[in-house]
Amino acid sequence: MQNAYSPIVFYNHGQRLRCLMADNQPWFVARDYARLIGIDDAREMLQALEPFEKRQVLLSYTDSFHEEVDAISDAGAYKALFRFGLVEHDAIGRWLAEVLVPTLHDYHRDPGAEPRRAFLHWDDHPINVLKWQREVWVAWRDLPLVMKESQEAQP
Repeated sequence: MQNAYSPIVFYNHGQRLRCLMADNQPWFVARDYARLIGIDDAREMLQALEPFEKRQVLLSYTDSFHEEVDAISDAGAYKALFRFGLVEHDAIGRWLAEVLVPTLHDYHRDPGAEPRRAFLHWDDHPINVLKWQREVWVAWRDLPLVMKESQEAQP
């Protein structure tokens, strides 16, 4: 079967919304989201969405308890809010954009993607480098040293 995801649970005015990150994208449990915007049956909302805006996911709560649910993407959530939401649901759209989606991205941020300083030893000289997005970046001021040594090594 597919991977099981541990949901992250948010609450808005007492309504539960289970969320997860799949393929680095936020997804929301359709049934929870439908209730949040005042829809009793999530099937109507799911039928209005494109196939790429919905998927079935397996949620894992414990090693022995899993639940298969329909989930909608963040794009699907905005579309459903626009199509089915009421005027007073403006706050939900703002909550999605300003709190929920950024929090989910922060929660699942890849630590290897953040820039960090490091040292590279080149010909017994320490060179400041920046490790960012899984690559090593050399400062312009240190580039001549690296290029010189590289050219001397070539036959």
